[in-house]
Amino acid sequence: MIFLSAVLIASAAWWVATGLVLALARAGNRHFKTVMALATGVATIGVFGLVATAGDGTTALSAYFAFFSALALWAWHETTFLIGLVTGPRRIAAGDAPREKTRFRAAFLTVRDHEIALFATVLGLVWFMSGVENTTGLLAFSLLWVMRISTKLNIYLGARHAISDMLPDRLSYLKSYFRTDRTSGWFYVSLSGSALLLVWLVFAAATAETDHGAVKWTLLAAFAGLALIEHMFLVLPVRDSALWGWAMDKTKKKSPSKNRENPAKLHTPESETSRAAARA
Repeated sequence: MIFLSAVLIASAAWWVATGLVLALARAGNRHFKTVMALATGVATIGVFGLVATAGDGTTALSAYFAFFSALALWAWHETTFLIGLVTGPRRIAAGDAPREKTRFRAAFLTVRDHEIALFATVLGLVWFMSGVENTTGLLAFSLLWVMRISTKLNIYLGARHAISDMLPDRLSYLKSYFRTDRTSGWFYVSLSGSALLLVWLVFAAATAETDHGAVKWTLLAAFAGLALIEHMFLVLPVRDSALWGWAMDKTKKKSPSKNRENPAKLHTPESETSRAAARA
């Protein structure tokens, strides 16, 4: 029962958190200050939650609190990115002047500040939580970060259906930096790595000796499984946005992206957008 409850809670958290971040990003057009206040308030609660539960490595409840605290902190980063507050110094299409020397440099500059902020947060969590009893929050945030990097590498190197209509219009210039004409070898490497990680986490959950450990590893395994599914979405002709129609712009909900219907027409070596940018 512990395992099933943790899987269901993690899956619901993934769905609800992603939808709420998308809704906040949409509301940011008219209510920027309010959205930032809400996101920052939730993140602050998350930080206090991580601090409060750091010393409790015995109860299942502490694992849940730390997990949701990390998710709240992650949601802040996603919200600031999607509303355009923390992205990168380059906010133009790949072909626009000034041009960079390499496609990688140009693409990285579009998300540089966001990536630095995430990395700094991971370092801060590692520093603060090294040696604490409850590492659920640290591991959850780190898992989200690693899987996000993997997904971004996939859409940069090549994934045939890495198109998402969940990306806000304000970030539409990102469409020029990613490829959909092929599926790169990195996809198979990342998929295999994700599957192995999932197996290891499931084993850790099954062999946990305490309720805290069982909940902790099951929550992480559930998120690893969801990340594996999201990786599969990159190469399957499915609309991931159908899961979050309630949180998206009504016009986008009614008018599916033409890109997904005929991606071949849009291909250039530096084309398309990423569903990774819209993940919570």
